[in-house]
Amino acid sequence: MSKVLKIVCAPVIRCWESKRNLDENMKTLRTLLEDLNGLKEYIEMRLSAEHRPEGMPIEEVKNWLRDVERINNESKSIEQKVEEKKIISCGFLGKRVQGKVLEIEGFLQKGSSLGGLAVERRVNPVKRFKYIILGGGVAAGYAAREFSRLGIKPRELAIISKEAVAPYERPALCKGYLALEGAARLPGFHVCVGTGGERLLPRWYAEKGIELILSTEIVNANLASQTLLSAGGIFKYQTLIIATGSTATKLTVEGAGARNVFTLREISDADKLVESIKAKKNGKAVIIGGGYIGLEVGAALRINKLDVTMVYPDKWCMPRLFTPDIAAFYEGYYMKKGIKIVKESLAVGFNADASGDVKEVKLKDGRVIEADIVVVGIGARPLTVLFKGQVEEEKGGIKTDGFFETSVPNVYAVGDVATFPMKLYNDMRRVEHVDHARKSAEHVVKAIKASEERRKIEEYDYLPYFYSRSFELSWQFYGDNVGETKLFGDMNLSSPKPKFGCFWFKDGKVMGVFLESGSPQENNAIAKIASAQPPVENLNEFTKNDLPIAKI
Repeated sequence: MSKVLKIVCAPVIRCWESKRNLDENMKTLRTLLEDLNGLKEYIEMRLSAEHRPEGMPIEEVKNWLRDVERINNESKSIEQKVEEKKIISCGFLGKRVQGKVLEIEGFLQKGSSLGGLAVERRVNPVKRFKYIILGGGVAAGYAAREFSRLGIKPRELAIISKEAVAPYERPALCKGYLALEGAARLPGFHVCVGTGGERLLPRWYAEKGIELILSTEIVNANLASQTLLSAGGIFKYQTLIIATGSTATKLTVEGAGARNVFTLREISDADKLVESIKAKKNGKAVIIGGGYIGLEVGAALRINKLDVTMVYPDKWCMPRLFTPDIAAFYEGYYMKKGIKIVKESLAVGFNADASGDVKEVKLKDGRVIEADIVVVGIGARPLTVLFKGQVEEEKGGIKTDGFFETSVPNVYAVGDVATFPMKLYNDMRRVEHVDHARKSAEHVVKAIKASEERRKIEEYDYLPYFYSRSFELSWQFYGDNVGETKLFGDMNLSSPKPKFGCFWFKDGKVMGVFLESGSPQENNAIAKIASAQPPVENLNEFTKNDLPIAKI
């Protein structure tokens, strides 16, 4: 290029360079403004009485919030001038933008300090992800595996969990985990071993570029701004999967705070219970509740040679599924194992000894039962409180469509918290079971990826499935337990290995099937029957090969 041409072109080149620098600086400014406003939302949350840290300088925080409003207004003014696209003013605007960037960086630093966040010289208090799974239970692990299978980039996906460990198969906690010999322990039952898949150890998530954010409880969720707030940070997402699961219902009675009174939901609960079992060897245990937790924990404690008493308010155990006849078999079996059962009675309080350890359970009818350990298994409630008023709810859960999308676009809910359309029964259902947690997690990821790729997939088509194992017993149930019932098989407690089942009928069709001690082939057969819903008159033909013990 000639000297004259360089002289002539130099102003134009400088203008274009200024324009390019301005564009880059504006991009930085917009990102920092997002961070600043995310931090503003976090600070406002921390300023509330519920979340305010001790020693927070209130006036200084309020002044900072006012300054942030000023910075937002000034930045909008700059944005408007930049949009006018006057190249001749690029140099001047560029300096203004650079100055504003430096100012915002300073406010991020100061705001992080005021909010109680650990800071370095350059602070980014906002973590951004394309996908966030909120909750670190079974569903999170199975969803992560499906994301990996379908393809994600590093750092696109994060799992935020208040638990300190990577997702694991929760059913182990009330079975093998409570054994004192040959106990199940991590890493042995990380997902996805529950379905015969690969064990996803913490390093698996790192290798796949999935960020595990553990020991982190989200205290505020703003779905409109796609923001999650913890006590120590801010998280932004494009797509959110709510997989918060359930929390164990606690007894709010006199003395409920005594030591060695437990609920069982997380591995930290199980650890405390195991320590108590060791400390109270050959002691007395009282189980409050006759459902899943009550029956499985009761069996586990009896195997550990504790003197076990079960107390529940219903006329029979597992009333949501068992018929009186089925319940009578299991109650009789448990009593033969040495477990005492107190039915139609409520625990109204606990007495503790001088050291604070529980020593007695008080019942409503005036009876008092000695106890060294108490396990409360009276149900669970879905963890939806963060989203109250932000999403539609139904039947105690977050209402979703057949792809698990909620009333808020790009927000999905799976597992225990989701109330979804069950195609088989043309009804909205909420299901609390590990099988549904696994399958709904896999389906929601398929749905999300299909939506991004503008593909169509089928809606979730779920067959209800429940199972349990205790002592030498193992049952499975498929379908819906509605209508009339018909028992079959051997329910004699004196038999070396009782084997029996039950059909539920409605409108001339089979609705559900239960089977105790079935073989894999027989369990597959009852699943097919419950799914096909054959007419009652065809049932014998339907079952004669795969389920020969069933005769109607």
